[in-house]
Amino acid sequence: MSSTIIVGFFALAGGEHVKTVKANSLTATYHCVYNTVIQCTSGVLFPASLRVYSPYKDMVLPDDMVVFVIAKASIPASVPEQTILLEAMWVVAVPGDPTSETYEASVPDFPYPVVIGLGSVSSQPRVLSDGTSRAFTVLSSDYVRDSRLESSVRWVFF
Repeated sequence: MSSTIIVGFFALAGGEHVKTVKANSLTATYHCVYNTVIQCTSGVLFPASLRVYSPYKDMVLPDDMVVFVIAKASIPASVPEQTILLEAMWVVAVPGDPTSETYEASVPDFPYPVVIGLGSVSSQPRVLSDGTSRAFTVLSSDYVRDSRLESSVRWVFF
């Protein structure tokens, strides 16, 4: 068993309500899908798409709304060329009007998400240029967007 979970605060944009019908099924499921980014401590931003289960008549959250998210993730090896897919398990919106000048002050100072990974180490550790940090790749998979998708994450230990 393996899994990649991302926990953090994300600003949303471009939300849309979508209908999904699985193959060989007549049952429709509805989701809201949003564009967002995953910000790293190095300042690099990776594009991401957050899918949230949503009843049929739910409203899409407005652009620039910040939400706290716990999500399963599919992080392709070709990031940033491919978008990171997030499948929400828990979403809570930061209250307030995202167009207000004071909205950002109500958002907790937690700019970098936490990535929790359980998987298989697929490479030997490499010593980085600082001489002490080590990096290696971990492969995992999780059920994201109605199928089991792989994640490939390079972990660095200082």
